[in-house]
Order: sequence, then C-alpha cells, then structure tokens
Amino acid sequence: MEQMQTDKILEIGILLAVERNYDELLSKIVDCAMDLTKSDGGTLYLFEEEQLRFCITKNISLGVNRKGKDGEQYPPVPMEEKNVCAFAGIHRQLLNIQDAYACGEFDFSGPREYDKLTGYHTKSILVFPMVNHEGKLVGVVQLINAQNEKGEVVPFRKEYEKILESLGSQAAVAVSNMRYVQEIEQLMISITQVFTDAIDTRIPYNYYHSRNVYLYVKLLVDYINRRHGEGTCPYFFSAVEREEILMAALMHDIGKLVIPNEIIDKTTRLGGKFPLILERFDHLTALYHIDYLEGRLNKDKWIEIKNWFVDAKVRIEEINRKPGLSEEDLAYINHLASGKYTDSNGKKISYLTLEETECLTVKKGNLTKAEREVICSHVEYTEKYLRKMNFRQRYPHIIEWAGAHHEYLDGTGYPRGLKGNEIPFEARILVIIDVYEALTSSDRPYKKSMEEKKALSVLADMADQGKIDKELLELFRKALAEKGNDLRLFSTRNPDEEM
Repeated sequence: MEQMQTDKILEIGILLAVERNYDELLSKIVDCAMDLTKSDGGTLYLFEEEQLRFCITKNISLGVNRKGKDGEQYPPVPMEEKNVCAFAGIHRQLLNIQDAYACGEFDFSGPREYDKLTGYHTKSILVFPMVNHEGKLVGVVQLINAQNEKGEVVPFRKEYEKILESLGSQAAVAVSNMRYVQEIEQLMISITQVFTDAIDTRIPYNYYHSRNVYLYVKLLVDYINRRHGEGTCPYFFSAVEREEILMAALMHDIGKLVIPNEIIDKTTRLGGKFPLILERFDHLTALYHIDYLEGRLNKDKWIEIKNWFVDAKVRIEEINRKPGLSEEDLAYINHLASGKYTDSNGKKISYLTLEETECLTVKKGNLTKAEREVICSHVEYTEKYLRKMNFRQRYPHIIEWAGAHHEYLDGTGYPRGLKGNEIPFEARILVIIDVYEALTSSDRPYKKSMEEKKALSVLADMADQGKIDKELLELFRKALAEKGNDLRLFSTRNPDEEM
C-alpha cells in the first residue's frame, strides 16, 4: 500500500510539473486529490484579494464539473475561522472531519443548504491548504465523501493526510511557478507595448499598423485552427506557436524606432526642403530686382524673370505632391536645376541643390534611393533588437519570422532576397497581412486608404506575380469574409484601448 501511494505521489508530481495550461493544472489538482482518496466531490479555491475564490468544483454523483468562469456563480469565501476552508488556509492546517452534520466547530450551513437543493448528503470532509515554497497560501482544496470499495461514504483515512499535505505543497509550487511564467510572459508583452508606445510617440500610424497586424494575424491563425479542427485545413498552430507569431506581429516593426522622422513621415518628394526652395527663390528674385535697379537688367527682362520664379514655385509645389512624374515633369526639373544666378563678383547660386534635384526627380513615390535604403534597414534593426531581448527559449523563431516580413517568394523582397521555401510559413502570413494593413490603413499621412475588395485585388495580383503565397491569401480572404463585427481595429488614437 505504501509503495502504491509513493508511486502515485511521484506520478502526480510529474503530471503537475509538465502541465502548461493553467485551468487544466487546477483541474488536475482536484482530480488527483479525488482519485487518491476515492472522493465523490472536490472543490479548489484560490487565495486572491484576501479571500478564497471558487475555481474548480466537481461531484461525481451529481455530474457536476464546473471550472473557470463557470465557478463565478459561487460567492467567494471570506477568510473567517468559522469557514472550514478559510480556517485551513489561515492556520496552514489539514482538517479531517468525519461527519459535517455532527461537527459544531465550523459553520456548515452552506453545504447543508446545497444538500437541500440537490438531495445530496455531505458527510465526510477533508480540507488541505496549498502552501508554496515561500510559505505563501496559494489556495485550499476541499474533498467530500470518501468512499470504500462498495461505494459507501466513509471517513477519510488517516493515512491520506500526509499524502495530501505533500500534494498540497506540490500543487502550490506548480501553481506558483505557472503564475510566475504568466507574469514573465505578461512582462514580455508589456515590454512590447512599451516599444509600440515609443513608436507611437514618433510615428502614430505605425503604432496602429503593428497592433492591427497583430489583430489580423490573430484572426487568420484562429481561422486556420478552426478549419483544421473541421478537417478542412492541413495547417495548425499550437498554443505556443500561436503566441509566438502574435508576438512577431507586434514586434515586426520595432526597428523603425531608429529611422529618422523626416524620412519615415515624408509625405512629399521634398519633405521639409520645400520651404527652403521658396525662400531661395524669393532671395534670387530680390537679387535680380537689385540688378534691375542698378541697371544690369532691363525692365522687360526683370519682369520676365520675376514672373518665371512665380510660375516655378507653383510648378514645383505641383511636382512635389504628384504620385508619379511624366517625362515633361522630369525635363522641367532638370532644366530648372541647371539654372544659376551670377552676382557682380562672379559668385554663382544654383536654383536647386543636388539633393533637391534628386528628390524632385523621383519618378514614383516620395523617397530617393538612399531614403528607401534607410527605410528598408528597419528590418535589420528589428532583428538586432529582438536578439538583445533574448526571446530564444520561449520564442525561438520570432527573429526569423519578424525579420522576413518583407521577403517575397520570387526573391525580390528584402533584406536577404529569400525565395520560395526559404521564407517560413509564418513569415509568409506576416508578409500578406503587413501589405494588406498598409493598403487599408486609414491614418497613413501619405496616401488614401483602400477598400477591402481593392486591397485584396492588389494582393491577388502579387500572388499571380509569384510574390506572395496564393493558398495563404485565400485563407486570409475567407477569414476576412467571416470576421463580421468581431475584429475591432485601431484607427483613432485612444491610449485606453487594449488588445
């Protein structure tokens, strides 16, 4: 008998040590205690906010098995000594009561009322505290109605007490350790949110981008898992893999923290340089006016030059904001860039600097080649920062996935130009959703948002060109079609909103 008990305790210890789901851990604690003692019922309370809160309630005879939110219908037990569970917790003491109805030491009005409602009869009760390695009360387990081989209700055997005290300690340590893990995970999430908040301070739209990418990834992953459960999708994300890809979604753009605002927020070709050109043109106009006043220019030439600069301001402002330039636009800028004013001492002032000319001759978009390279470097900085965070044990793939969110299947992406199967499945998800969110975002300062249908059409074209995964895109399209009103995206700045 003693060897069987020892083996059972060892087996329970292993079960509690390997369990990673919090609710399942609590349930196993009750199951193990009931199995050891052949109990008909068991309840687990957690010690929170100076009271005992119902978490797990089971009764074999009545067919009761409530856990998690189901237990919220029961009021918490105050830490008063008249309550047997509270007494066990306060004094860190196991209590073995042979007959609840014959015991006058504690208030059993609750079980008696329950018996009246259900027709049950509570008799033998054993209560033991869960105290962890730091001596802190974690919770209390209450067992009801031990049974013999014939199924008759009997008192709890004395020999169970040491075993249950041991189980209480093991259970308390297991629960405490899982809570520590959860706290660490929450800390990691908090650190992530600090980064996104820092990005928000500099780049408000990117803050929403990262959070919305997170929400879209969550939508798709959960859709894939539902389809897998129905037997219609070969892919599946375990709980840990799901956490990891969601963390990668949140962290994929943290490298933008080091990208200069004048580049990342650039909404026109010239950015902040346009006012400088206007000032220079005013200055040049004044210099030509002086030349006229001092007789170096005739009146007609002066008027012609003055009007030319007025027209040039208008034309540059137009070119500065155009989404794409014509050959005529480019020829005008190059002609303008060749213009120079020469003063009476032979000193020359160019109408446009080389840098301004380079900006104004960007044929499509707002960024020069050098500025695009700076923007693209954010992926390398993302990888660099993630390595310093040491996610390797909990999230061993987060650097690989987040670092490939701009890679295309045809090898035209960056930073490594990966092709085909070189791009992980999870990174392919990030690529699709990163593009989709950028296209549909309503708060980008440099473009109008696209409707869902148009954005999906753009992605379909990319899939036809071999840039993104067609099968994943189709899964994402179906996930979007099913989302209804469940997806609450971030579109206006509200720091009180949480994921």
